[in-house]
Amino acid sequence: MPNKARAPSSALRPSQASAAELVAGGCQIAIPAKQPLGELTQAPVAEYALRAGPAQIDSEECRLLEWAAKNHRIFPPEEIAGFEQQAGPQGGGSEHDAWVVTGNEGKVVIRRTINDSYGFRFSSPFQYLRRMAEFSDQIPVAVVRFLGVSLNTRGNGVIWTVQHYIEGTHPTQVELVADLASQGWRPAGSLHNHLVFEHAPSGIRMHDVHAGNFIRQKDGILIPIDVFFEGLPALPS
Repeated sequence: MPNKARAPSSALRPSQASAAELVAGGCQIAIPAKQPLGELTQAPVAEYALRAGPAQIDSEECRLLEWAAKNHRIFPPEEIAGFEQQAGPQGGGSEHDAWVVTGNEGKVVIRRTINDSYGFRFSSPFQYLRRMAEFSDQIPVAVVRFLGVSLNTRGNGVIWTVQHYIEGTHPTQVELVADLASQGWRPAGSLHNHLVFEHAPSGIRMHDVHAGNFIRQKDGILIPIDVFFEGLPALPS
């Protein structure tokens, strides 16, 4: 992922990120997840399924926070508190807090990482950004974009993202397995307590395959909303 010259993202940011921007849906400040990743490193970033050591996680977190400060993409604590007061019910799961917000570009889902982790406890910030970038490249209808970062009450980094809300319903797990089978995906065991499926023709593996991470639209199309992939070719720069 070469570090190509581009206009600095700070040019679009008059000040640090605000509650008002989150309440408005965040889309006006959202950028592709591969943009900060490409500006932070030219080195290959490990796939999300691989474990990162504590020193690597800490180093990458420091670099991401420095980048966010320079590019006016830090949400100060008072802005986070303001958003939480205005955003309505909070949902989420084991990796994220989440809010459904109706903003300037329609209904979106705003997420932040939780539990002092970048998704999984063993994953680094750069791996998390790679996860978002690869997912967006593979599932453009459900693209996830980067908003900024904050610090939690323990001083650890938090990544904020936004994704357009996809209308529909969750399938049952039985329906999901059958639908994926028709597309060439087969169960391939589990890793770190989540289900893994493999696409036989390509060898690509899809992780965290459970019904809550898929939406079936009214037209019957099944859309992944929060999975990650292993074994993909390199992302386009």
